[in-house]
Formats: sequence, C-alpha cells, structure tokens
Amino acid sequence: GRLTKRQPGGLIFERRNGLLFERRRQPMCLWAWQSAGMALDRDEIFRVSSIDRFAAIGMPGYRSSAGKNTIRSRLLRMGEILRTRTAPSRQLRPLGNSDPTAPYSPSELIELRSWARAQSTPARRRNAQALLALGLGAGLSGKEIIAVQAGDVITGDPGIRVLVRGPRAREVVVLARWEDGLADLSGQPESPVFRSGRSTDNENLITDFVSRSRGRVHVQARRMRATWLVHHLESGTPMTVLLAASGVATLEALDRFMRFVPKPDPGHATTALRGAGG
Repeated sequence: GRLTKRQPGGLIFERRNGLLFERRRQPMCLWAWQSAGMALDRDEIFRVSSIDRFAAIGMPGYRSSAGKNTIRSRLLRMGEILRTRTAPSRQLRPLGNSDPTAPYSPSELIELRSWARAQSTPARRRNAQALLALGLGAGLSGKEIIAVQAGDVITGDPGIRVLVRGPRAREVVVLARWEDGLADLSGQPESPVFRSGRSTDNENLITDFVSRSRGRVHVQARRMRATWLVHHLESGTPMTVLLAASGVATLEALDRFMRFVPKPDPGHATTALRGAGG
C-alpha cells in the first residue's frame, strides 16, 4: 500500500517500495530511475547535483526558465527533508533560457566574411577579421574577445592558439579557416587584439563597432560561439577536448546545442560504433 505523510512546509509525500517522495514530484523520481539509472535511494536521487541535472535536462516540456528554477527550488527544499546524510552547501546558477542561440548557416558565414572585407578602412578591416577569428575561430564570449591582448595570441607549428584569461582561463586552438584574422597582429603584447588603442573595456565595444557598419547578417558574439560549438560537435571533436576548449564544466552545457547537429547516416554510425577503441 501507499503511506502518505505531511512534512513541514506543507509538502505531501507518499512511500512506494520504501522510497518516500512528494506526490507532485514523481517526474523527478521516474527520471532518476529510468533515465539517469540511479538506485532508488533518497540520498542519491535528492542530492543537489542530481536535482540540478534534472532541472537542466529532465524537463523538456518546460520552456520557461522561471518555471524550471521554481521546480528546482522546491526539489532542493524537499531534498533537505528527505536526505539522511548532510549534503555540502553548493551555490547554483539560475537556469538560463532553454532555447540556445542558433548558429550561423554556411551562407551567413560567407556574408560575414564579405562584411569584414568590405569595411571602410584598413583598421576596421583588421578589427572585423579579428572579431570573426576570435568568435567563430575560437568560440570566445563577448567579454573574452574584448579582453584578448596581442601577447595572448601565440603563433606556432601547427596553427594559432589563444590564451583566454579570467574565470574560465584556458588555451584554445583556432580553427584553420579563421586563422588569417589573427595572423598579422602588431603593437605591444598588452595591446587589445580587437580595437587596439582603445582606453576602455566596455562590454558594448562589439555592439558599437558592428552598429557603425551593419551587413546583411548581424554579427553577435553569442551566435559566433554557438557556431563554433556546433561545428566541433558535428565534426566529432572529443568531448573532453571540447569541454576544456569551451570553458564549460559539464556536458549539459553542450547538450543544449545538439538540436543543431545533423543526425549521422546509419552507415557512418555503424562504422563509428563498431570501430570504437581500435
């Protein structure tokens, strides 16, 4: 039979197969058991990381970030009641928009190259090409693009690498097709690569630059990063390599972009799976 029980805070729970859970939160328990392969153990299912993961990927029917954050808060509160072991405190970021930014199409990338070459002065052409190289070639965010200095760009054999500073410090190898935008840098090592000679690091520098010469395709840092991520996902770049280069900690951050990756044909999928590991 089922045993219902009211806990502090007005939450109503019921016991099934020795597992106590809130009646309205059955989807969390089913996801943990059926999709995530967890044992029917309250300390495992209701640990903070499990709840955070469920909120990020286990509720595809929820389009609203506010709704997901609300559900996660309720689950976290319930977990404090249900867990038999004390969990370490952990600061969680608010869940972002469930719809990721779409990448640029191949035809749009051609338009962006034309836009960079058509800038009115040599300085603007250099800046436009550097902007595309850092965004489309290295997948940097807007703030990271603005922060890159000439000394952070390393030319070697093979290719060009960019040292990214800040909270997501890392080294990124630039895609070969975009290297030309960083191949001829001048100035001191501490000079900004994008809009060198400026006296500010205002986060609107990219928007201001683009607004002075709009092309048919709007240049956005987040779309350039999305294009870079999808390119590597489609190309089969190893996940450990891509996680390190993108500056994200978990696969969930990349999972949002899988909708833009074409499904492989059955023959390729069979060959890849059969030949995995040698």
